[in-house]
Amino acid sequence: MSKHFGVKVEHIFETMPARFRSEGAEGMEMTFGYDIGSDGRWKLSVSNGSMSLDKTDDLSGCGTVMITDPMTFVGLNIGKLDVTEAFTAGKLKVEGDFGDISKTGRLFKKYTMPGAESAVEQELIMLKKTISVGQRFTTGPVMGKFLKGLKGKKILAIRCPVCRRLQSPPREICAVCRVRNDEWVEIGPGGTMRMLEYVYYASPDPLTGETRETPYGSIGVLLDGCRDDEVFWHLLKPDDLDKAKMGIVINGKETVGTRLRPVWAENRTGAISDIKYFEIDE
Repeated sequence: MSKHFGVKVEHIFETMPARFRSEGAEGMEMTFGYDIGSDGRWKLSVSNGSMSLDKTDDLSGCGTVMITDPMTFVGLNIGKLDVTEAFTAGKLKVEGDFGDISKTGRLFKKYTMPGAESAVEQELIMLKKTISVGQRFTTGPVMGKFLKGLKGKKILAIRCPVCRRLQSPPREICAVCRVRNDEWVEIGPGGTMRMLEYVYYASPDPLTGETRETPYGSIGVLLDGCRDDEVFWHLLKPDDLDKAKMGIVINGKETVGTRLRPVWAENRTGAISDIKYFEIDE
């Protein structure tokens, strides 16, 4: 008997009793036939949680018969071919109810190619733990200066020499003018709220793996010394989520948003988390 994809048709049928899932056959009374061309014919009988399989030339009495060639049969069992594609291409024919063929999928565990048995049915052990990697990475001189400023309770911005925009966190190159920035300005630390987004997706923190309680407020704060759209993005204190108001433009006139101030972490390390969040400045 020839091999297809390195697998014999005979071996697939030999493993069917060991792969049989009796729980999937409860209450089922059916007989399936397999006509695999030059490799032979098999008859599968399923009766209320049990099965029998015989190689036979007589498939009479089978409710449904699959007719295909050895290459297609092996390809379907090892996941190289799709049933619908094989049927559409004329490589698979079914005498009887085509839906009955799909029922056999829940009767058997997935076929494993010879030699690959040791790679399946392995127990998956998951340990929830925050990974601490003993490495340090440079942020570059510009971002490094900004983060060092946070450690000292200062919020720094960098100004473009052409368009005069303030950017915080700072960029080495202005995204609009494409020129190098080198003028540093201290802004804030207080300001007014210009934008507010209610966030309902609890995305994990990439550093700790922890997730925030939802909803939380992602805000754009127009810090003192900034103008137009030069907002600083951060978080709003959860208790202030429904209290703070955005500054909006109505009939060409801008209303002033709620006054906010940063709440600094007690132990600052030179990270964006040195500002815990912004709260209403009363």
